[in-house]
Amino acid sequence: MIWVKRGITLLAFSIVLYFFWPLLGELRKTADLFREAQWGWIVVAFLLQFASYANLTGLNHLLLRPFEGKISFWRMMAVLSSLAFIEVAIPSAGVSGVVLRARLLGKSGYSLEASMFTVFLEAIYISAVMIVVSLAGIWYLVQYGQVRRFQWVLLFALTVIAISAGLLAYWAGKDRNRAKRWALKGGEIWNWLLQKFKRPQLLLDDTINRVDVFFNGLEHLGKTPRWPFTTTSIGRVLLDVATLGACFAAFHFPISLGVLLTGFGLMLTLSGLAAIPGGFGLADASLAIIYARLGAPGAVAVAAALAYRIIAYWLIRFAGFFSWIILEAKS
Repeated sequence: MIWVKRGITLLAFSIVLYFFWPLLGELRKTADLFREAQWGWIVVAFLLQFASYANLTGLNHLLLRPFEGKISFWRMMAVLSSLAFIEVAIPSAGVSGVVLRARLLGKSGYSLEASMFTVFLEAIYISAVMIVVSLAGIWYLVQYGQVRRFQWVLLFALTVIAISAGLLAYWAGKDRNRAKRWALKGGEIWNWLLQKFKRPQLLLDDTINRVDVFFNGLEHLGKTPRWPFTTTSIGRVLLDVATLGACFAAFHFPISLGVLLTGFGLMLTLSGLAAIPGGFGLADASLAIIYARLGAPGAVAVAAALAYRIIAYWLIRFAGFFSWIILEAKS
């Protein structure tokens, strides 16, 4: 299974390198753009990203509030940045982050079940908003005739698949027993694939227990208002998009809303392909490629992508290393 992941990563890297190759000639222009950048916009981008991360922190803080335990807003922010660091340092499809989250939240009195439930619910809220933002970008491009017929058909098919998957997940998740049956079917299919690659299989009882943890968590939330969860999720994603827009503005390129949203959605898809620390630059390079293909000048696309990734990705993980050290030292 490991060689399959590495093979997929190598293939993705080769494709990204192929498309990024024409942009190599723009690197000298990119250096000139940084010298001529409007640094006020870079400061704005930094502040927007801080506000975006504050919304993510607020979402987690609100999700944990009904459960037994107590954590301050700033400690929660430190925990989240620590998770961001550890998921890059120890790539494991997010497992390392889940384990560290349970450990750090446990020091604040939260149970393992509360930690697992809230991280799952956070993923649902953030993913839902990201899908809506991506679809809004596609709609914007279609509305203004910036998408060819073949591209429109492909995007329409992807939209139908995304909506269908969401509705199916919602239908399956409305009933505990139904959710268990679907989880078992999914686990059996996944175990069949693992068996083909001679890898250790999932314990189906654990899968059922996770479904129970989720529904028990929902019952624990009770009648807690859901709109604050939605509001902070929207704030997290939209402020992240605004950060990217500010990075383009810093290099004197007024990017259109449709292109900004569509490129952001494509970036989210491609950045999930990496199976090694930091994506080996896949997300950094693919972001520049996406916006260059969507009409941004090559040098501007490279400069804006680099600025955005430093602010929204690497700085958070750099701070996360120190947050992790401090949180472990305090315990």
